[in-house]
Amino acid sequence: MFIDMADFHIPDDIICNIVAWLPTKPLVRFFQCVSKYWNRRLCEPNFMKLRSRKMIFLPTYENLKLIDDNVPSDNTSDLIVERCHPFDTKLSKPNVIGAFSGVVLLAWREYFVLYNPFTGATKQLPRLSMSFGRIARGFGYGATPDDLKIFRICQDYNTCDVYNFREGSWSRLNTSKYHIMYLYFKYNVGHFVNGFLYWIAYFRSMLIAINVNDMVISEICLPFQIGSELILNPLGTMDGYLCSLQPITNGGFDMWVMKEENQWSIIYSFQLAGLPLNDVDLPYCAIRILERRRILMWNPHSGNLIIYDTSKASYKTLNISIEGQYLDEVQALEYVETLVSPLDMCFETTRRKCKGNKRRNNKKKRVF
Repeated sequence: MFIDMADFHIPDDIICNIVAWLPTKPLVRFFQCVSKYWNRRLCEPNFMKLRSRKMIFLPTYENLKLIDDNVPSDNTSDLIVERCHPFDTKLSKPNVIGAFSGVVLLAWREYFVLYNPFTGATKQLPRLSMSFGRIARGFGYGATPDDLKIFRICQDYNTCDVYNFREGSWSRLNTSKYHIMYLYFKYNVGHFVNGFLYWIAYFRSMLIAINVNDMVISEICLPFQIGSELILNPLGTMDGYLCSLQPITNGGFDMWVMKEENQWSIIYSFQLAGLPLNDVDLPYCAIRILERRRILMWNPHSGNLIIYDTSKASYKTLNISIEGQYLDEVQALEYVETLVSPLDMCFETTRRKCKGNKRRNNKKKRVF
């Protein structure tokens, strides 16, 4: 039986479901090649919700790497998407501070930039005065998601600057009673979970926590001692709770979770298995705790990056080599692809536009 394909019609909803499974790289090409109608359909929020694709954001000196862990490791052409730096970093790479609604916050010296890796859209925030020495940063929100704040802690000067997205300006948090200058943060980027930002204080084996809503600083004990600075103890989120990874003997790791303040427990332990022979005797360091019990790991000797799945005791090689960097310089985070514009996150700007439009509409309604 002959079927005339000219009369064969596939409903748009089915096509959208099929396209939603495409990796990021071919999807971007699809955006560029289809008709205006499909370009408009694929830019609708419902399509991105249907897609809901998790990606890993990894900045390097050369460029920004977007890792699509949803595709098989042998599909090297679609596994990694490379983007240019959104601003000139002058031979240094930006710090990745956090993500919200698919928009990543990047920082370089006194500059802060909101960046959507999927669309490439950017928005530079008001510039801070330059500060030297030990600097820590964090990104999170308080009681509601629109209460976004950026924290920049200058430890040598015992100061903390806060950018409030509602107000669209920087302010100074009084930290005189906290003696931040005597602390040494193991990571210069804080981890956000459940309204708090956390940093590991190196010499005192504790966490420094900031309540984003109340902007109050507190201390939390760690369940283990912080060892050599060559050993990483990344903070992460596990089932909605703060967690941390602690290396143990024989190349193993303990995953600690804090379900209540100062109450930690080990939820599972694991050892790396099935690694290449040339990497067995070389220590892998945990860079980022990902969802679904996966760990992004880096071998500082070989420069190899892998994603280790602790639930399956298996790994995926990313075919990315990062060499010549210190342990705390390798940063990554997980985010969800969206079409959210960085401009939409500047709530003060949006509010002013709404007020301006309202005034203009009121003028149009007047009858003279």
